[in-house]
Amino acid sequence: MPSVNRPSHKLSIVGIGPGDRKQMTIQAAKAVQGADFVVGYKPYLELIEDLLEKKQVISSSMGKEVDRAKTAVDLLKDGSVALVSSGDPNIYGMAGLGLELASAKEDIGDVEVVPGVTSFAAAAALAGIVFRESVAVISLSDLLTPWSCIEERLKLAAEYRMPTAIYNPRSRRRDWQMKKALEIYGPDTDVLVAKNVARAGEELHWTKAGALLDLEEHEERIDMFTVLILDGAGMVKGNASRQARINIVGTGPGSSDKLTYEAESLLKGSSKIFGASRYLQAINGISPGEKIIHQGSYAQRMALRFVEANAASDRGLQTSILTGGDPSIFSSAWRIFEESRGCHLHLCPGVSAFSAVAARAGAPLVNDFVLLSGAVDSSRIKRLVRAGFGMVLYNLADQDLTAILTEIDLSRPCVLARDIARDEETFLVMNAPDLMEARPNGFRFTLFVASADSYIKDGRIITRRGYQTKYSY
Repeated sequence: MPSVNRPSHKLSIVGIGPGDRKQMTIQAAKAVQGADFVVGYKPYLELIEDLLEKKQVISSSMGKEVDRAKTAVDLLKDGSVALVSSGDPNIYGMAGLGLELASAKEDIGDVEVVPGVTSFAAAAALAGIVFRESVAVISLSDLLTPWSCIEERLKLAAEYRMPTAIYNPRSRRRDWQMKKALEIYGPDTDVLVAKNVARAGEELHWTKAGALLDLEEHEERIDMFTVLILDGAGMVKGNASRQARINIVGTGPGSSDKLTYEAESLLKGSSKIFGASRYLQAINGISPGEKIIHQGSYAQRMALRFVEANAASDRGLQTSILTGGDPSIFSSAWRIFEESRGCHLHLCPGVSAFSAVAARAGAPLVNDFVLLSGAVDSSRIKRLVRAGFGMVLYNLADQDLTAILTEIDLSRPCVLARDIARDEETFLVMNAPDLMEARPNGFRFTLFVASADSYIKDGRIITRRGYQTKYSY
C-alpha cells in the first residue's frame, strides 16, 4: 500500500488504438500527456512520439511485458505513469498484468485502465463488417495458453458458426496453428486478412480459408501484426470506403473524451449529424452541424437517416450517422448498409461498450472471449464458459439473469452494467453467487462473465493471462 507520507500517483494503463493517431481517443492522449513517466514496447511508443516530449520514457522489446509492468509500478513512487498498450489494453494487452502487479504494492484505486479501439474492430470498420449476433476473439499464440484450450475454443466457435477474430495467427517460430484453425472452420469460409491496420504498410483483402491453406505465399504475408476475421452467422459485409461522404461514427460509451480524433474531425466537418438524442448529447458542442433526430420505428428511423444523408452527399456535403460504442459491434450500422443498396459508406471505429465496461471493471477479458447479443441458449453459455472463454452478453432485455448465472462457473467474477459513462449508470462487480442473490433483472443490462483465472480485489477484476507459468514475478 502507498506510504501515507508520499503523494498518490496514478498508474494509467493506456490503449493507444491500432496505430494511426486518428484512431487514438482523446482520453488516451490526455492520459499520456498527464504522466511523468511513459513505459511501453518501443514500436508502440514510436507511434505516439510527439506526445512524449518532456517525459521520461522507458522502452523495451517484445517478450518483456512483465519487466515493463514491474517498471511502471516501481516508478509510481516518483510520479504518475502511463503504461502503454496497443489497441485496447483489455484485449491481449497490459491491463491484467499491470493490475495484478500493482495490486501487490499499491492501492489499485489509483490505477485506471483507459480503453482504446482494438485491432479487430478497426479492421472490421475498414472492411465494412458489422457483427449482429456474436463474435469470438481468440489468440493462436500458445506461449501463455495451452494449445488444447485454444483448439477447444476454435471448435466451439466454429460449431456455433460464430464470426471469429483471430489474433497472433502466425510467427516465425509458430507456423502450424493457423493451418489447424483454418481446417476447423473449413476451406469455404470467407476470411478477411488485415495486416498493419491503421499503420504504415496496411494491407486488407478477402480470401477463402482454403486459399490460405493452399498458397504458401499468402501464409508468408501473415504475421503477428495480422488479424484474421472469419465469416460466420449474423456477420454483415457492406461496401466501405474512407472517401465516402456518409460516415457512420462510433461515439464510444457516452462521454466525449472517449471519441477518437477521427470521429471528432468527421463530426466537426459534417453539415448534418443524425442519431438518437443520447448520442447527440454526448457530442454536444463539438460540431456546428445541424443535429437531426427522427421519429418512428427503428427501421423507419434508419431509412430516414440514410435518405437525408444520401441527399446531402449528392450535393457534395459530408454527413455523420451516430452509433453508440463501435459501429461494427451490435450497432445499427447493418441497417444503414441495408438501406444504402450498395452505396459506399465510411465506418469510423469507436471504443465499444464492452471495452468501456471492461476498463471500468479492471481486466476481465484479457484472454479469449465471446460477445453475444440477445437471447442465447443456456447450454451454449455453459459450454463456452467451461471452455475458458470470458463472455459479454448484450441486450439481455427481460431474460432471467439467475437462470443464466446458474449455468456458469460460480467462481467467475461478473459485471452487470447499464448506461456506462452516463448519468443513469448502474455498475456492479460481484461473484456470480452474490449477483444471483441480488436477483437483478436483465432489462437493458450488459452482463460480463470474466475470463478463467480471474478474481476480485478491492472492487476490481484481475485476470491472470498466464505469465506466471513462464516468468517469475
